[in-house]
Amino acid sequence: MRKNILLVDDDKRLRELLGDYLYEKKFEVYLCEDFLEAKEILSFVFFDLVILDRMMPTGDGIDLIEIIKINRNCPIIMLTALGQDQNKIEGLKIGADDYLAKPFEPEELFLRINKLLILYENLNNKNIRIAFGDFIFNLSSLELKLNNVPIYLTEGENDLLIKLINKRNNIVLREELAEQEFDESELRKIDVRVTRLRQKIEKNAKQPQFIKTIRGKGYKLICEEI
Repeated sequence: MRKNILLVDDDKRLRELLGDYLYEKKFEVYLCEDFLEAKEILSFVFFDLVILDRMMPTGDGIDLIEIIKINRNCPIIMLTALGQDQNKIEGLKIGADDYLAKPFEPEELFLRINKLLILYENLNNKNIRIAFGDFIFNLSSLELKLNNVPIYLTEGENDLLIKLINKRNNIVLREELAEQEFDESELRKIDVRVTRLRQKIEKNAKQPQFIKTIRGKGYKLICEEI
């Protein structure tokens, strides 16, 4: 299922370019050009993340952050041409989770989005444990154990497992697992990482019980919540 993202910016060109870019990254993107339009759509659409400009014709993004946090505890990234430290501090104090000054690379925004979505997913799943076979992954501590003994995972393996767990028992596209642009070399890295993770959690990595390959699409983690 695509995550819903609200993008609020009065720069039409930037708004449309980012909208197209994020849609290609498998997000459902809603575009707003000003404070009033954003305020209205926030009243009836559930968003997983909000990206907003600091200064808009009909209001200050700072005020919109307060409205968002009252109604929905979702991550917020501020985009602004105001690069001074004081503006950054104001946004973070009021509740923004991250801050990106213009100009910026869309890929950097994409990486920040993914990190925040994973962070909030884990916070919302606090104390939930996921079991596959004798392995248990704690979504609060982000730790994998076998018979109560911690299993070492590299940072990349841990990130991969979290992404699979967040969409547990559903297909996760290889593109969704990639950390950067979806070229073939990056997708091959994902396949290698899956193989290494299987070697740690499967009895037979060549005939996996838990991390299933969905041919032509991606992978699925077979597990249960306990």
